[in-house]
Amino acid sequence: MHRKQAKKILSSIYLNLITLLGIIVLLGVIVIMSFQSQDWLLNTSEVRNKILETHAAINSVESKNKTFLITGERINRERYKSAELLADVKIVDLKERTTTNDDQQENVKKLDSLFQLKKAEMSELVALHDTGDTMEAVSIVSSISRQELKNEIAEVIEDMLEVNEQLFTNRNKDFNLYYYASILILLFGIGYMIYGLYRVKSQLIPIFERLNNANEILNKEIDLKNSEITLRQKQMAINEQLIDQLKEKNKELNQFAYIASHDLQEPLRTVDNFVTIFEDDYAEKLDDDAHTYFDFIKGATSRMRNLINGLLQYSRIGRSGEIEAVNLNDILEDIKKDFAQRIEESDAQILSQPLPTIQGYKIELKQLFANLVGNSLKFVPEDRNPVINIDVYESNNNYQITISDNGIGIPEKYLSKIFDMFTRLHSETAYSGQGIGLAFCKKITELHGGIISVDSNEGEGTTFMVILKKDLTS
Repeated sequence: MHRKQAKKILSSIYLNLITLLGIIVLLGVIVIMSFQSQDWLLNTSEVRNKILETHAAINSVESKNKTFLITGERINRERYKSAELLADVKIVDLKERTTTNDDQQENVKKLDSLFQLKKAEMSELVALHDTGDTMEAVSIVSSISRQELKNEIAEVIEDMLEVNEQLFTNRNKDFNLYYYASILILLFGIGYMIYGLYRVKSQLIPIFERLNNANEILNKEIDLKNSEITLRQKQMAINEQLIDQLKEKNKELNQFAYIASHDLQEPLRTVDNFVTIFEDDYAEKLDDDAHTYFDFIKGATSRMRNLINGLLQYSRIGRSGEIEAVNLNDILEDIKKDFAQRIEESDAQILSQPLPTIQGYKIELKQLFANLVGNSLKFVPEDRNPVINIDVYESNNNYQITISDNGIGIPEKYLSKIFDMFTRLHSETAYSGQGIGLAFCKKITELHGGIISVDSNEGEGTTFMVILKKDLTS
């Protein structure tokens, strides 16, 4: 039912809008035509004035010609010539003003021809005056042809005025027609719009009542949602407080790891020193089993020292210096120099795209890439030359750098553990190391607002994907 009523209201609104649009378009057309008609009326009035001005200019030429013939003065001769030029200009202007009317164009052409005859007659009188032939000049002035020419000019002017008057009358009728038609259409449009609004209003009142009821229900739901939002905000504040506490605890934990690892160095050195002294002092009294046991003790202390040093270095990540612009191409070149002997011995290839410059910690970034490249050089079958490919992909705020190799690969069951501290997949005799390099890589990557992941096929190779934020300061 509501859908049918809404469809009916929309149909009424569309009908009213379409009708109103049609009225506006029609009214616009009529207004435009009314303005055009008004322009025609103004043009017709201007043409009438131009006709009268042209006639006056022609009469002025004849008057100034007579004045010169009577007085013979030079200034009157100049005035006569100026009036003659002005009359020519007026005729040309009149011709341009009447280009849309063929009858008027014909009349202007006839007027121009008659004026040219008039000019020739007046020029002949001036020439007779200059030669002193007064009798001939008097005969021309009093001739019937001269009066007939003047009358013909007057008749042409009169015809032009009559044509112009008829045009003015017709155009005035058109203007009045457009004017009254626009008023009627405007009144009809206003009336129809009022009627349409009344119809729509009568259809909308029941809907408004239902909307008010729905609005009250919605307000209650909004109040409920606001309560939930307030509760969430309180929870978020608690979460932020917990995060701050967690950061503080993490800072304290790092400090503890630093202090603990530093303090553990001394007893290890003491044990190692006493074992060495004991072995040197009692070397002749100890049998082979005792020497073996002492070797186990020294090996264990050495491994313990390496683990403590690794823990110490792990706690120092992010404390090496300030954030600066780091050119990763320079970092890669330094790493190649560090591994130059291993690269030469294994005939390794390191193929890299141009690397970006990012804002970060230089020492940590070098350690990150040194660990990854070092692993790619280390974990390779003896019958295979290492090939390392480094590619870069850019997004809006990050760089993704992939380091792929053709090494021994990583078994799938260990992929989720390799970034944990002290995780080793091979024995010390097979591959050296302490199992902390990839843990370093993870922490350094997170320090730079990114993540590190791995994809590997056992026996074929491994690809590490490192995503780093472009600028840690932003």
